[in-house]
Amino acid sequence: MTINELRNLYRENLLIEAIIEPSALEGSWIVEFRHSKGGFVLLTDSQGEECQYLDLDLASKSAMAVGFKQVRVENK
Repeated sequence: MTINELRNLYRENLLIEAIIEPSALEGSWIVEFRHSKGGFVLLTDSQGEECQYLDLDLASKSAMAVGFKQVRVENK
């Protein structure tokens, strides 16, 4: 889902938390959100491709742009 679509879910209190995780691509990060009904929703671009970030700060800013004040970072 795009940032705008995720913002709508956030406003409807359907997202519980924002999580940044390492991507399958070495040295990059993805952003996902825990949904209140279970499961996760991935931040994607307008073509439906997952957003990849080389910089953790940029990934955090994208997660916070949805509305969250805090972001959990997973270092798997």
